[in-house]
Parts: sequence; C-alpha cells; structure tokens
Amino acid sequence: MQKRKRPDVRSSVLRLLTAVMITSTALILQSCFAGRLFVENATKAMFGSPGEVKNKVKEPVRDGVGLSALWVGHSTVLLQIEDKVILIDPVFNDVIGGLMVRKNEAALDLDVLPRLDLVLVSHAHMDHLSLATLGDINDNKKFAGTKVVFPAGVEDFLPDYPELDLVRMKTGNTRKKNYVGETKVLDGVKVTTVFTVHYGGRFGFDSYLWHVPGCTGFVIEYKGKTVFYPGDTNYDDEAFKAIGRKFSIDLALIPIGPCRDCMEIDNFNHVTSFGALKMFEDLKAEYMIPVHYGCIEYRNDPDEPLNVLRELITKDANGSSGSGSEYDDPLSRRIIILDEGQQHVFK
Repeated sequence: MQKRKRPDVRSSVLRLLTAVMITSTALILQSCFAGRLFVENATKAMFGSPGEVKNKVKEPVRDGVGLSALWVGHSTVLLQIEDKVILIDPVFNDVIGGLMVRKNEAALDLDVLPRLDLVLVSHAHMDHLSLATLGDINDNKKFAGTKVVFPAGVEDFLPDYPELDLVRMKTGNTRKKNYVGETKVLDGVKVTTVFTVHYGGRFGFDSYLWHVPGCTGFVIEYKGKTVFYPGDTNYDDEAFKAIGRKFSIDLALIPIGPCRDCMEIDNFNHVTSFGALKMFEDLKAEYMIPVHYGCIEYRNDPDEPLNVLRELITKDANGSSGSGSEYDDPLSRRIIILDEGQQHVFK
C-alpha cells in the first residue's frame, strides 16, 4: 500500500477543536457517557500515574513454541505462532487518548522483542490504535518492514510511517458475505477479516453520531494454528456461529468489558462477560483468553467484568450455568485468565 502523507495540520486542529466542542457540550448536559467519563478521569490524567508491572517477561519470543499469548493489558496481546511474532492492537501509552490513565503500565517492553512480523489493528479508537506506539515501532530499526494490517477507514487517521508496510483490508461486516471480508497471505500468515458489531472513527463523536466505518475482527492462520480476535463488538447470535463453522479456532481472544451489568449479553456496543461466554460457545474454540478489561475505569471497577466471568465459570463447574457446551472439559480448563504481563504457552 502506498504510504500516506502526514495529515494536514489545519485538519488536525479542526478535529481537535471539534472534539473539545463536543466534549464540552457533553459536560454541560451531563447526559453523555463521554462527558461523565471526562469528569471522572480528567484529574487522574493530569496528576495520576499507572501502577508498575513487576517481573515482566524478558524473553517473550523463544524457539520451539507452537502457540503462545502474552497479555500486555487491555486489548494488547503478543502472539507467537511458531516462528511468527504478531502484536494485536498495540497501545503502550500510560495515558490513553489524553484522558484515561491506565491502572497499570503496559506489561511488556518493546525493546525485548527480537522482531515483529505483523501488527493487527482492529479499529481506530484510541484504546486500540496508538499513534505513539506505532511511531515507536517505526523508529526501531529491528522492526523495519513490519506489516501493519488494518480495516478500510483507519488510514484516515494514520500518519506516514516510512519504515512500516501499511496493509489495508476490506471488512466483512455484512451477512451477505457470510460474515467474512477479505483474506491476505502476509509472509506466510493467512489473515482474514471477519464480522464485528462496532464503529470506526477515532474521537467518539464521529463513531457514535456518524457511524463511521472502519472496524473488523481477525482470524489468523499459520502452520495449523488458528487464532480469532474480534476487536470490540456486540454479541450477534448468527455471525459468530457462522465464523465457528468456517474456521477451526484454537484460541479466541474475546473482550469482556466494559459493562454496567456484566450478566447482560452486551453493553454500549461491547460484549460483556456473559456475552463473551456465548460467543466462545458459538465459535466452538478450544481455548479463550479474556481481554479488554482491567486497564481503564469506565465508571466502575475495571476488574468487574473479570469478577463476573469468574462467577460464571464457577457456576459452570457446578453444573448450573446451562452453557450447553459440547466439550467434556469444563470452562475452568478452557478459559485461561492471565495477569497483565503473564504469558501462556499452549502445549
């Protein structure tokens, strides 16, 4: 893909002023979720700092690993599939979007990575696309030529990264295409865009007022291993069943928050703890790692989605959840809950 020029300064200033205007209106009305979020996080953003993650993994990429996943925090995950190193939705900022301070710092140092083969970006929201983090990757010579994959629409928010190979893909957010968008083979890794129920855009108002396109899920296939990541999404009772029929998924990285009531199936265009279990069941994946919680405070405890997920797993173990899973292994063995910075190697 041809490299894009840096966005016009006047356009960037206009976007910023528009964002300030919309947020100010929200503060006055106090009826907008973004406005309330601003009120609660502004002081933290100015004076707070994230907690330290101790015992970070020093050698996350090793020989002889078939499949591993390291949870960096929020939705950022480092995958190793055989000899390939893949970074998903990399956000290493202490303050996200100039507004939200992470509960804990990003639980991985980029410098410890010997290489990067692919970076996947699901959409342009600031907690999934960090321009600063991509800039750090671009500026590190050992990552030169890394392919950055994103859905059509995200390019409108990307400056020029001369050392990175930007790859735009069509999305599959319609039933007409059986919930699958486009497939590309990148350095031997097969990447397919798949259905998700969310919005593109970057600044909040452009997403939720104008329904800007530009979001996707991904299916990653390499040497007999398949990993699914939906980005942000609502639950859909047909789409994920269809994806589960099309792909034999080894690992699903599924978001579980934010949610006001995590026992509901979805909330604010995000799947909840309960909805994540339904998605996991529909996908017929072997294993699940929950993501998109614990990092940012959305008006309640950022770990509440995990607390509810643990409760649901316990109910399943007691035979009272009614999950109807076809697997003999209980959810407690198939759902792998990681601490930030923890890496799981699949045997």
